[in-house]
Amino acid sequence: MMNQKCLIWGTPAEVRQSGMRDAAWVRSSRAGGDYEITGQAAAVIEHGAFDSETKAKLTTALTDRRRDGNDTPLVKYDLLEESRNASALTHAARAIRLLRYIADKESSSPGQSVSLGTKEPGALAHSESWTSNQLQVLINHLVQEQWLDVGMRTLDSTHYTVTVSGHNELDADGPRRTKQAFVALWFNSEMNDAYEHGIEPAIREAGFIPMRIDEKKDANRIDDDIIAEIKRSRFVVADMTHGADGVRGSVYYEAGFAHGCGLEVIYCCREDCMERLPFDTRQYHHTGWETPDELRRKLRERIRARIR
Repeated sequence: MMNQKCLIWGTPAEVRQSGMRDAAWVRSSRAGGDYEITGQAAAVIEHGAFDSETKAKLTTALTDRRRDGNDTPLVKYDLLEESRNASALTHAARAIRLLRYIADKESSSPGQSVSLGTKEPGALAHSESWTSNQLQVLINHLVQEQWLDVGMRTLDSTHYTVTVSGHNELDADGPRRTKQAFVALWFNSEMNDAYEHGIEPAIREAGFIPMRIDEKKDANRIDDDIIAEIKRSRFVVADMTHGADGVRGSVYYEAGFAHGCGLEVIYCCREDCMERLPFDTRQYHHTGWETPDELRRKLRERIRARIR
């Protein structure tokens, strides 16, 4: 049996051999959930090349991938480099992530306060924190903003309840009330059937309204319109299908901008292009399709599963 420690943090975890060659499967609350990790990546972390801040950024990358539908993200050397070079989250972003973590725990037991200690692995993982002091500072901020009410205290933890103002802040930051869904895709005749008989009806059947920038009336500068319409949208559907000349830079730009705005991005791709996806999006779940009807069915169910 493998050493039962998280291969990122060294904390207690469930570890076993992955179905992939030279990889381990790990269930770690300190890393925010399940992940797989290659032997090369584990060796890089084990030999001290990662400090605590970089491990925290890697943990953020893993929690984001799970939120995007990849329940067991794979940690490879590429992801280590991405995390090493990533900017740390702002204090405000970390506080909101912690508030959302508490609200999610609250929703599993409606009407009950949530017990939270400053060493709780899940809270550390979801707030990009690596010390108890950092977590306490974020909790204090949420209380000062009146987004959390403080309840009963024990020796090791305190009970908290998300206030109405806190839930309003989460609504403003995350799920939006708009029905618009922005569609990013390759503007080519090859994609006409896929959009008309796959993407568009899937979005409408899920209860939303698709927005394609090339169909917008009275368009101004297209780059300004793209940014404005993504900001107005509840989520983005990004189809990564491309031709022989390579991936579509505009689709990557629009998906990346949506991620930066905190929007849900639902990826799909025609099966014959899946193997040519670059590593920076391959980590995310992509809904594969071969026919417009298949795309319509799969995408509709994916939207219903991911978008509240």
